[in-house]
Amino acid sequence: MKKFKFIAFIAVLAAFFLGVSLKASASSPSLSVNNVYTTSSSVTGTATKGVSIIVRNSNKKTIATSTADSQTGKYSADLHTNLKANQKLYVYARKSSTSYFYRIVTVKAPQKSTSTSSTSSASKTTASSNTANKLTINEPTGKWYSGNNNGYRVVTTFNQSTGLNQALYKNGKLQKKLINYASYKVTTYSKSFWKITYRERGSKTYQNFYLRFTDNTHFIIVNKDNQGLKVKYGNAPLHYYKFKLVSTK
Repeated sequence: MKKFKFIAFIAVLAAFFLGVSLKASASSPSLSVNNVYTTSSSVTGTATKGVSIIVRNSNKKTIATSTADSQTGKYSADLHTNLKANQKLYVYARKSSTSYFYRIVTVKAPQKSTSTSSTSSASKTTASSNTANKLTINEPTGKWYSGNNNGYRVVTTFNQSTGLNQALYKNGKLQKKLINYASYKVTTYSKSFWKITYRERGSKTYQNFYLRFTDNTHFIIVNKDNQGLKVKYGNAPLHYYKFKLVSTK
């Protein structure tokens, strides 16, 4: 009889702990991560809708952040550092300080296709060279939107008549004008690495920032050494920013 009671007690205890385990698992966000290569410019995948995505290296330094789309759960965290083959990345999906899930991803070398002849190999080399030379932008005129940073978005406009203007929005509503009717000039260090020097109307002070084009319609904010830089615009959280050209007018 005592043996039967003991077994029943163990069964109840096991059921209790199993229930707690399932509950904890259900409260954690989901996360999938696509393959990451040394040539990747972002970490992508899907996660629980709306959760924060944080990418850290083996030194626990944050190298990219994003937010899973509120409709699809898809995310793309822009990288602002070079990756090495076999490097470990820690990708977190975080709801709160006590509810998170992470995966460890190993960076892979780019996949190589097998060459069937020296002619084929030469053609591939030429194609790669042509891809590198596709960056043809020579002036920044137009309206550029940053990616979403916890509901915040920065809109930067370069215009030859109204100058440089920049504003911070949150959920589509204007929060603050950051730069107003500034005259500006562009210093190009390479096809992709530029310095913007500007002076706002009525000011005697010149200021500057640096940017790097990743293609003809995207640039990221970098420092003077052309390395990714976290920037704080107004009340928006400190963040790596990538801008996309949405209008050339």
